[in-house]
Amino acid sequence: MKKRRILAVLAAMMTLLLCAGARAEGNWLESVLSGNTPSQEEEGGTVALLTLEGEISASDYWYDHVGTLEAIEALAAEEENVALLLVLNTPGGGIYEADELYHALLTYKEKTGRPVYAYMAQQCCSAGVLAAMAADTVLAARMTVTGSIGVYTESYSEAGLYEKLGIEHIYIASGENKVSGYPEMTGEQLAIEEAIVAESFGYFKEAIAASRGLTQEQMEPFLDGRVLTASQAKEMGLIDDVLYYDEAVDWILARHEGAALEDVTPGWEEDSYSSGGLFDWLSY
Repeated sequence: MKKRRILAVLAAMMTLLLCAGARAEGNWLESVLSGNTPSQEEEGGTVALLTLEGEISASDYWYDHVGTLEAIEALAAEEENVALLLVLNTPGGGIYEADELYHALLTYKEKTGRPVYAYMAQQCCSAGVLAAMAADTVLAARMTVTGSIGVYTESYSEAGLYEKLGIEHIYIASGENKVSGYPEMTGEQLAIEEAIVAESFGYFKEAIAASRGLTQEQMEPFLDGRVLTASQAKEMGLIDDVLYYDEAVDWILARHEGAALEDVTPGWEEDSYSSGGLFDWLSY
């Protein structure tokens, strides 16, 4: 009898201790009894690595434009994703695809509030620079070649060759500017194409000014289409810093403690595009 009383007293004391502990630990016991366990410490998430290799166009062998856009869109819906690292190794590309990529990156940032980092590898020229302007921070290797900022188009006529071969090539067109440049480009046709180039270039300059906070005067030194070294680009305000790739990755991951790098670069598929490809009339 005495033994049972002692055990009852001990049980009561244990209950009191558990209840006091529950209050001290934020109602832990109540959570257990209700079936709700305390939330575990959140994972560090992932920094997505998206590599852009080759010409930014719909018909390049190495670059999967559709897959890249889909990867960016999918990232916006991933809760584990905390940032995007865009690695660029490109000579340039078509203005349509470059602008579409630029817009997709801006949309990702707007939807998620997550940062985008751009790293320029061997070369990041023209259209590649436009894509990089969607990033919050732009980095490059010291041997990177960048710049070549501008827009161009091409036009040629076979009229002289046909004449030498004794062939008469006749166009029947609804208007004098329908077949531009044949048999030779007129002053009016030249002005039309120059206006298109100027408008596209204007969008490019707006993107650089908005991203880098540069004025027209500050951009003038590199708006003539010249190529730049990484150190020159940094001096002109086009990029933020010059780092080796591993240093850049370490710097980015340090800003997102506990995050891991996850490669989301789409693989090239043989049937991604039509066999004929697409012709990019204007190029960055």
